[in-house]
Amino acid sequence: MKRSFKKVFIIIAGLFALIIGASLIYYFPMLLMDRPETGPIPKTNIFAVKDSVGVFLIKTGNGYIMIDAGLSKKNIENSLKEANIRANDVKWIFLTHSDGDHTAGLPLFPNSNIYMSKDEIPLINGTAKRSFLGNTGLPGGVNIDRIIPLSDGQELPCDGIKVKCILTRGHTIGSMSYLIDDRYLFTGDAFKIKNKNISVHPYSMDKNLSKRTIEQFRQTINNGYIVLTSHYGTHRNN
Repeated sequence: MKRSFKKVFIIIAGLFALIIGASLIYYFPMLLMDRPETGPIPKTNIFAVKDSVGVFLIKTGNGYIMIDAGLSKKNIENSLKEANIRANDVKWIFLTHSDGDHTAGLPLFPNSNIYMSKDEIPLINGTAKRSFLGNTGLPGGVNIDRIIPLSDGQELPCDGIKVKCILTRGHTIGSMSYLIDDRYLFTGDAFKIKNKNISVHPYSMDKNLSKRTIEQFRQTINNGYIVLTSHYGTHRNN
């Protein structure tokens, strides 16, 4: 009886240690991430909101463009109040991809236009899976019909500001980056960047596709661009 109990205890302890080890391996990259602090980004017209992901707002003549919507609806709401930015003033929301840490704040903006790459739509309509755990979906209260699909290379005028869409697949099947006024490049989770070295984001769906995206960036990023990532800070190459 004691031997059986000991065997069961060893098995349970081993499984527990395996779960803890796997969790540490999975979450360790998050400790190395560098998110922007809430407030204006110096020498730009961009306002950053600190969350689990960098959320960015660009001032236009009559409102704001927002890049991604964060993990915490409450954090986004509080930060906007502190900055005296009304939800109704956010006219356009461009999602880099559909992961939950980029979409949770969407219910705060019932009147905003929401944009996403058309190649990302399968992850929110259930025809493709983010991982074996399932697809990503949208937060409650946000209908998929509100999503305006975007194509690679498409350009949109938003109150005098030009937004160019650049398909940057790998992290997800339809990840998209946005170039604002040929100066500010918002890359979402397209890659990891540290000390100006670009590498594959640790939570990418397709690492080989991510590598091809990175090479695309090496060849096309103008040295004058200001690169704003979701998890690895802001980088000025000039």
